[in-house]
This record gives sequence, C-alpha cells and structure tokens, in this order.
Amino acid sequence: MKLLVTPGFTEKLASIPKEGLAEISSIVSFVKEAEKNTLVDGAKGFEVRQLSSEIWSIRAGNYRAYGSIGTDEEGEYFLLLDISVEAVRTSTQSSFFAAKDPRTNPSLNPNQNMAIDPRRNMMIDPRRNMMIDPNRNMMIDPRRNMMIDPNRNMLIDPRRNMMIDPNRNMMIDPNRNMMIDPRRNRSYGGPFVYDQHLNQEGFVVRANDEVSLVFESQRAKFTGFIVQKDGNGANMFDPTGRWIGFLVSAGDDVLLRFDPAGQWTGLVV
Repeated sequence: MKLLVTPGFTEKLASIPKEGLAEISSIVSFVKEAEKNTLVDGAKGFEVRQLSSEIWSIRAGNYRAYGSIGTDEEGEYFLLLDISVEAVRTSTQSSFFAAKDPRTNPSLNPNQNMAIDPRRNMMIDPRRNMMIDPNRNMMIDPRRNMMIDPNRNMLIDPRRNMMIDPNRNMMIDPNRNMMIDPRRNRSYGGPFVYDQHLNQEGFVVRANDEVSLVFESQRAKFTGFIVQKDGNGANMFDPTGRWIGFLVSAGDDVLLRFDPAGQWTGLVV
C-alpha cells in the first residue's frame, strides 16, 4: 500500500529516540506490504486496531502509529497522522514534554519577551486596551453576546452537544484515548496551560474548530473548556458553563490568560 505522511507526523519523528525510530520503521514497512483487507489481520509483532470508520492504529513495541486509509488514482494509500509512545505505567508527573515550550524558548516566555508581556505591552493588556476587554467590549463578552455563551448556545456547550463532551465522546477523552494523553503518550506536545511562573497546570484537547477542552495534568480530569471568539482570543468556562476568564492572543503561538476582572494569570502555549 502506498504511504503518505502528514507534516505533524514528521514533526513527531524528530522527538523519537533511536529505539523508537526502529519500531516506527517496522510499522512503515508493514503498512507498505499490506492491503486494506489484510491490514486488519495484523502480523506477528504488530497490534492493529480500527478506532473509527476512518482512523486506524498500529502498534509495535511501545510505539503506536495512527493513520487513515484512502484511495486516489494510483490506488489505496495509508496516510500517517500521528505517533504515540506507551509508557509501562501511567505517569503522575505534572510537567510534560512541550513542542512549544515557554520554559526553554525565551520568545514564548512573557517574563523574557516584552512583546508578549501584558505588563509591558499595553496592546495585549485588557485593562489598558478596551478592545480586548470583555467588560468593556460587549462583542467578546459572553454575558452580553449569546453566540459565545454556552448557556444560550447549545452548539458550544459540552453538556448539550455530545460531540464536544469528553464524557460521551471517547475520541476527545484522554482517559480513553491515549493518543491525546501526555501521561501515556510521551510524544504529546501540547498545547499546555501554564501559570505566571510557567508551571504546567493542564493540557488542551481540540474538540472542534470553536471549542477546546482543558484537563488537569495529574489525573486528566476535565476542568473546563475554551470557546473561540471571532478574530483573536477566546473565553474560558468551567464544566458547568460558568465564565471563568478569557484568552488574549499574543502572537501565533501564545495565548495570555486573564481572570474575569482582567488580571493576568498565565498563558496557553
């Protein structure tokens, strides 16, 4: 079967150690020699699972590759999407590998980069820029704009929309999908939620184009969700739909966290 690779898969390869590359290479060889109707049977040394109508996983040793099968004018192909690494036991650490890490990259650290520091850049400080302050701009205030309020818009409310509810959709629940669980997938690279001192407080899982879910680091407990606003930034809610703060874009990779009063509390990278 022809093999295709996504940019995300290629990026993950850069973080895989040599022993892991050997196992990924064996998965690639297995897929190339297989056909769709024989793939499900697997082979000695490989564990093949069909996770949904579109997504397959293939495991060799502690490494698992994810992909989908399609057809083009040349025949069937397997598109490699992602890689995960299974630990022997679930990690209980509160700090995980981050593909974009503000602890090691000064350009992502507000304490070292004044351009993304709301204390030194008034354009990204809601207390000095009313356009990014929900308390003074009703268009980005979920209390006054029903389109971004999950209590009045069921499409963005996990309690009423099962597609974005991790309790009912296992694909977006890290406790049932190890691919999105940094405790079990050492290649999961984020985004992560940080406090002002760059301690990891949780991680983010994308549910759809508008909504992302937030889980705490230790037990992957669902602690809230993020609703994108028109343009840059987003609002944050707890699992009951209570507004708990908002995010302001400070560049392509960094979102600054503020409480409802506009006090800076951390970032999402």
